Amino acid sequence: MPETPAGDGPTIGIVGLGRLGSALRAVCRDNGTRVALTATRRRGWAAEAVPDVLVDTSAPEAHPQVLDYCAAHRVPLVACVSNLTDTQWKALEELAGAVPVVRATNLSFAHHLQVRIAEFTAALTTGPFGATTTVRERHPLGKAHRPSATALALADTWAGASGRAVADIADERAGLPVSEHELTHTWDGESLHVRHHVGSWTVPARGALAAAQWARTAPPGLVTMRTVYDELTARNTA
Repeated sequence: MPETPAGDGPTIGIVGLGRLGSALRAVCRDNGTRVALTATRRRGWAAEAVPDVLVDTSAPEAHPQVLDYCAAHRVPLVACVSNLTDTQWKALEELAGAVPVVRATNLSFAHHLQVRIAEFTAALTTGPFGATTTVRERHPLGKAHRPSATALALADTWAGASGRAVADIADERAGLPVSEHELTHTWDGESLHVRHHVGSWTVPARGALAAAQWARTAPPGLVTMRTVYDELTARNTA
C-alpha cells in the first residue's frame, strides 16, 4: 500500500517493487518522501493521490499503463526500465512532448563521473597516443539482457567522443549484486582501467529519487541522467 511519512518534498509513485523499486521505497521512507502510489503485477495499482512524479522500475510489459497514466494525469516520469523495444522508446519520446521524462539507463552518480572521464580521455588519446578501448560489464546470474544497457551506452559515449568504436564489449554473469562496468584503454606495454562498482540497490534508488526531485519542476522533454546530474552539480557549485 502507499505510504505517507512526513516530509515537504515531492510525492512519488513507484511502479514495480522488485529490487530497485523496493530499495527506492526504503530510501523514501528513510528521508520522509511520501510514496503516494505503488503498482505491482500481482496487486495492481494502489494510489492515495496522484503523485508529483512517477518512477517506473518494473518491466516492459507495464510500459503502456505507465505511459497512459503519465499522459492522463500530466505526471513527470523517471523511466528506469532499460530493455524496451524500439516502439516503446518511440512512445516514451512522444510522452516527453507533454511531460518531463528522464531516461535513466544508469542512475548512479559515480557512473556519471565515469562517462565524463571517458569523454576527457577521448579528447587526449589521439594521433600517436591513440588507445585500443574495450568495455566490460558484470552482473549477477539472472540479469535479463546482455550486454547491459549501460555497457552499450558506454561504448556509444566512447565512439561519439573519440570517433573510434570500442574493440570489444565483454559481458559476464557471476558474482554479487549489483554491477560492475569498466572501460579499459590499452597502449603498448600499459593500460588504464576506469571501473565503477555498485554493491547495493540503495545507490540507484538514491539516483532515482534525485531524478524525481529534478523532474518535478522540469519542463516537458526527454533527457538522460547526464542532464539531471549536470544541472544538480551546477546548482551546488554556483
